[in-house]
Amino acid sequence: MVRKLRRAEANLTASRRLLEVELGRRYEQVNDLIVAARAANMDSGVLAPLAGARSLALGFREQGMTLGDQAGSENALSVALHRVVLESGNDPKVRNDWAIQRPVLELQRTEQRLVGAARVYNTSATAMNSLVGGIGTAPVVRVLGARKAPLFEATLAELPAELPAELRGGELTGGEVAESASV
Repeated sequence: MVRKLRRAEANLTASRRLLEVELGRRYEQVNDLIVAARAANMDSGVLAPLAGARSLALGFREQGMTLGDQAGSENALSVALHRVVLESGNDPKVRNDWAIQRPVLELQRTEQRLVGAARVYNTSATAMNSLVGGIGTAPVVRVLGARKAPLFEATLAELPAELPAELRGGELTGGEVAESASV
């Protein structure tokens, strides 16, 4: 039982690191896309939600919010990103601009890796939760200090109705995305 628990904990830790690496990669690539799109004079009405969603997701991550809250902000970032990707394919000004299409292609690959990383993490978390909540394993596992792991998924109920003041203000400034303030 101890080996099974340690293996589950190791898998959970490794899968969470994988998820965090992919999220970090996406934050950097989104910033590169925003800078390139601004340089190509892409519509700021399409870019502003992407910059705001990126700032929100970074702010939730930096403040140590729950995985459910982070997943909600990451979903918002994905929606804003997909809108920019769609616009970049339809806008004649940037459709053939490699400076924008390269970051778009990189982000599409990262999105696929991120979906896989979230799936791996949720599988590991579910396995841990089975050990912690299982009829035969729960008493032993709890004595060893294991706890249930949160899943990386969001529901509408988990998304905040209003942003905290410190998370507002991730706007485009001088070609870069302004970082949100830390508390």
